[in-house]
Amino acid sequence: MRTGRTTSPIFFAVFCLFLLLSGCLSSEEPVGEPNWIATITPILESSDNTAPVVANIGTIESPAGQAIFFTEPLEGTFSVASLTSCDSGCVFESYNMSDDSSFAPVRISEGAVGENNTSVWIISDIGILYPSNEKQGRVVLFDYRTQESSTAIDGIGRTVCAEPGDFDGDGDVDLTLCEFGHDEGTVSWLENEDDSDNWTQHILDPRPGSIHAMPVDVDGDDDLDIVAILSQTVEEVMLYRNDGTGNFTSESLYDSNLTYYGMSGLSFTDLDKDGDNDIIFTNGDTMDFDIPEGVDPNQLHGVAWLENNGEGEFSYHDITRNWGAYDTAITDIDNDGDLDMVLICLQMDGQFPSETNRTQIVLLEHHESTWVRHDIATDDSHRMLTISPVDHDSFFVASHDPLNQGGELFTLAELTLSLTPS
Repeated sequence: MRTGRTTSPIFFAVFCLFLLLSGCLSSEEPVGEPNWIATITPILESSDNTAPVVANIGTIESPAGQAIFFTEPLEGTFSVASLTSCDSGCVFESYNMSDDSSFAPVRISEGAVGENNTSVWIISDIGILYPSNEKQGRVVLFDYRTQESSTAIDGIGRTVCAEPGDFDGDGDVDLTLCEFGHDEGTVSWLENEDDSDNWTQHILDPRPGSIHAMPVDVDGDDDLDIVAILSQTVEEVMLYRNDGTGNFTSESLYDSNLTYYGMSGLSFTDLDKDGDNDIIFTNGDTMDFDIPEGVDPNQLHGVAWLENNGEGEFSYHDITRNWGAYDTAITDIDNDGDLDMVLICLQMDGQFPSETNRTQIVLLEHHESTWVRHDIATDDSHRMLTISPVDHDSFFVASHDPLNQGGELFTLAELTLSLTPS
């Protein structure tokens, strides 16, 4: 079912940051004075009684065109608003796909996996947000035109990602599957057997902790491979290379060799503009509370990229280290023709000494083959977990506070960056 949810108009402002991001070869620490400012403007305020726990933000297609969504697994809902409605005040519709309290959506994608290959929303339902071996995960297919839903798979470990792609070359759309689980889980793909009425699970990796499994052609052979991040005790970036017919071989692209590394995010873009897909990943998850005493999170956590040579062979490059690195937005923020990056960081209280330096937002601008970093000062904790671009200089962000630690929180806000007047 769905319910209406309306906000007041969005007012854009600015906050404080500057950064230089390079096509990739080296990194530099902050230099000079910031000449960017940024403002965080709440779109949906957090409730006085309930701390916001937003798991994911993104854009999908809707009956009214492109839309913004965000998921709230503890509330058992996801909410969607047409981007055009946000010009004068976002109008959200909130959805719950269950008659009981078992629905806990964490991620949504969109693909032609509905009846007769219609486009539907693909909802990853974790079932239980907190660690558990119970098999309550599932993938729900929701036809946003007819308001009808079906289930591709259920009765599996806590499910956090399902992304569409034709992996066996038969002309229909299959799905990746992250069965995060707890002590048990998998990286899999779901084969679309008969116009999405029947799905067959093929396990690629029998280890738990997968948080992203993304379809991408890494080697330019015109079929979709799968790149995944495994967290928990694995903490590794994996490539499952496709022969074009759904047969995969696995390769480790980066192994942290640390059980407390805290893998947190994964994205793809042609970062060095050489015509192939590079990989950007973050590590900054501290929710396992297993980092040994004396480890500096500002040395452990951060963002790195894997440079693709065009044939699916990768070279590791560190970009910067920062406590709680969780998600990135790639954009040409200064309109100079190269790609810049905004990094947001989630920092939990009580895990590290109080004097540990806290930087929640880092802006990196591409500048002559270097990453020039600027830290953005903030007055209070926003506990941001996820970010999604709106325009080249503005982004949707949301707070994630499952431990109710407080701060200057919001269910959804807009972060806008601009240069200060000279």
